[in-house]
Amino acid sequence: MTEPVIKPIEAIIAETRKQIQPYVFKRLEARTPRKAGEKIARTITVTSGKGGVGKTSLVANIAICLAQSGQRVIILDADLGLANIDVVFGIRPRYNLMDVVNGDMNIDEIMIQGPSGIQIIAGGSGVSELAQLDQEKSQKLFNQLRFLEDKTDFLLIDTGAGISDSVISFCHAADQIIVISTTEPTSLADAYGIIKIISGKRPDSHVSLLVNRVDEESEGVQVHERVARVAAEFLHFPVHHLGTLPQDRNMHLAVRQQTPLMLFSPMSPAATGIRKIVSQSFHEIPETVSRDGIEGFFTRLTRFFKGGSTQ
Repeated sequence: MTEPVIKPIEAIIAETRKQIQPYVFKRLEARTPRKAGEKIARTITVTSGKGGVGKTSLVANIAICLAQSGQRVIILDADLGLANIDVVFGIRPRYNLMDVVNGDMNIDEIMIQGPSGIQIIAGGSGVSELAQLDQEKSQKLFNQLRFLEDKTDFLLIDTGAGISDSVISFCHAADQIIVISTTEPTSLADAYGIIKIISGKRPDSHVSLLVNRVDEESEGVQVHERVARVAAEFLHFPVHHLGTLPQDRNMHLAVRQQTPLMLFSPMSPAATGIRKIVSQSFHEIPETVSRDGIEGFFTRLTRFFKGGSTQ
């Protein structure tokens, strides 16, 4: 008598998930969409012309600060080459958007719980794969993404550094763009470079400059004035002032401990500066900011990856 073949538990789980997936999608599609006029999540892309300016740490700490003020926040780690949100939070995502694209998982299942109630989505190569989706997969993905609108007030997109096509696509797709720079000439030149590209491809974009690691606040203000003046003269494009953050040794210590600064040293100079920026700039919506929400963000992103206009 032959012994029964016992399947590994992973195979059983995968088979069960495959069997119930069609019913899950039907349940999602049957949910009542957001009604016109209801609150729409803000999509904000945070980027930089060069690496090493503290971009990912700032995304993490802005997210925590927003969450601590009662806002619901989701972070999309959109660095397709070297995702490093795990370095700041001390986590390593197991799943990403590709698992949703393939129909293997729900959007809820790939999100990782972060501190203060924030949620993290690992984009990985799954975001760039949006360009190759057939109509059926696209519809399934968007049927899930549209309901993120109900789960968050802010979607923060952490891009890679530089001016690659993927970085620019995330900038064009978002409601708002924050460019991070330091006072170093190379950092300023690269920040202006990415602003120039954004202004040329989507002139109605709302771009703000945040100057990090300044010795004096006046230094950061002067840096913004210089960039804004050049952008206005040569690009005819406004660059808004988000704020300045001081040089703070606690930020480096927090990164080493893989703990966001807002939790590691909440009363440090940089943490105090982040709270000031969030309280002054994130809770009111500037008149120039478009509000298409998460569904609009992914719609524009897909269009851009396929070579079309994001508008």
